[in-house]
Amino acid sequence: MAMAISKREVRRSFALGVFNGAVFQFAETLIDPSLVLTWFVSQLTPSNLLAGLVAPLGQAGWFLPQIFVSASIQRMKRKMPIYTLMAVIRAAAWVILAMTVWAVQEPQVLLVSFFVLYVIARLMSGPAGLAFFDVVAKTIPARRRGRFFSWRQLLGGVLALGSGWIIRTVLNHPTLPFPRGHAVLFALYCGLMTPALGAFILIREPPGAVIPEPITIQKQLRRAQQILGENQVFRRHLAARMSLILAGGALPFYGIYAKNVLGAAEGMVGVYVTTLVGAQLLFNLLWGRVSDRQGNRTVMRLLSLGRGATTLLALILVGIVALMQPHGPWLPYLILPLFVLDGAMRPAHILSGSNFLLELIPDAQRPIYLGLSNTLSGIAVLVSGLGGLAVDAFGFVGLFVISLGLYVVTYAVATGLPEPRDM
Repeated sequence: MAMAISKREVRRSFALGVFNGAVFQFAETLIDPSLVLTWFVSQLTPSNLLAGLVAPLGQAGWFLPQIFVSASIQRMKRKMPIYTLMAVIRAAAWVILAMTVWAVQEPQVLLVSFFVLYVIARLMSGPAGLAFFDVVAKTIPARRRGRFFSWRQLLGGVLALGSGWIIRTVLNHPTLPFPRGHAVLFALYCGLMTPALGAFILIREPPGAVIPEPITIQKQLRRAQQILGENQVFRRHLAARMSLILAGGALPFYGIYAKNVLGAAEGMVGVYVTTLVGAQLLFNLLWGRVSDRQGNRTVMRLLSLGRGATTLLALILVGIVALMQPHGPWLPYLILPLFVLDGAMRPAHILSGSNFLLELIPDAQRPIYLGLSNTLSGIAVLVSGLGGLAVDAFGFVGLFVISLGLYVVTYAVATGLPEPRDM
């Protein structure tokens, strides 16, 4: 049974958690993987494969470790020590990266340093995420968690609206030639991330129930295999989710197309980030209403349609530019509608993934289902990073056609899913 927590302690945990989420979201926007970090890597190498791997590696770092570390974390009365350790390693990795990017000019050294430190930092987020949700479950009552996460998203979105201006100012500053402008962004990220992580660490976590018997990784994997064989609805949900993730391999290449074909200057990244964040903030509440009233299967279907429309628009843009070959400083702005649609669709991803699954699975088996789903999603995310190979082989048109086809598959599979609330 959960330990009773005083109202004063709940208010304190609520405030610290909201501060953590809002500031962390602001910080993450300053280094948006699909735009800022992908753009950074594309300046260091002509390889579309490496540029396309940046965003997927960041997501995979969150997903992949979960089923492997969940057994150990479940046996701890308090999970905050794990969160704290991961926070220290993540912060240290980003500090070292910022210093390296400022001091080193050799592209190959920068490229290797970036991927090594970036992967280390992102891998730490997986165990930290499991600890985070356990602490939240013990310190924020169930009837207040909806408001808790809503305030984190709302305030974070408002703060992030200023990130585009910051990115553009820094990257366009005459005293900060590449790569030093990015070093400043990484330093700003560290400066915001550290107090955000520290705020959550200040939450006073009560001890919780533990599983007395050790659960080996082999047992976890055998149970996961059994679940996949027994639960047809879960398998179908996984198929839809993984198809959606694979289709998302095209998303980082909108910015690369703007840079390589439309001639977008580095400072345009700030404009694209502002557009994306503004659309995300505007549509956040609307997706919540659709989820509450129509269910998360409807969210997944609409998400696949919206993403498909974005990819179709990208194909139309590529075709128009190839046929008409227009010129002018206004050309990089032609891609803005894609970032509007991208931002509008982002809030739906959480609802169509974990929230859908939480309504679908038995309470007692939640950890293994979530761990299995997230780990398999992490594998799909890594595969989606191979989109650069499609660009090398077939061009941007080939990648966008593949992406569009996968969104059609997602819609078809999602349509065959039951609505968990009706089961």
